[in-house]
Amino acid sequence: MGPFDPALHVRSRDHYEAVRREAQLIALQPDAPLLRLVELIERLRAQFPRSPVDEVAERAFVAGQPTFTVRYAIADELVPAALEACDQAESLIDEVDRWARGGNLDLLEAPEDVRRYRIEYLAQARAQLRRARR
Repeated sequence: MGPFDPALHVRSRDHYEAVRREAQLIALQPDAPLLRLVELIERLRAQFPRSPVDEVAERAFVAGQPTFTVRYAIADELVPAALEACDQAESLIDEVDRWARGGNLDLLEAPEDVRRYRIEYLAQARAQLRRARR
């Protein structure tokens, strides 16, 4: 995966961690997008091996490197589930962004560069997973 800007990865990661914390602090209805995003993240963390992306990006950020790349391998039998997870994550994150923009709850809205990064990151992940599926 990559090359990506490590500072942008760190901002993106921190943004969605803050959104997750907001969801935990606000008493929301059970079908709210933020709570569903938290549930999806927890399910994906249990289903897939730990990704080295955050660690690699963090090291590059601290070292002042302009980009980072990372290799991440998953078992062949997890490829279809990983593709589905990309679709679910993108759809739900888009819903969270729309919800944050349109709601009256004053939630953190993803900055434009964070949204672009997420789109590019997921597009690369999908492309590599599709190649692996062949």
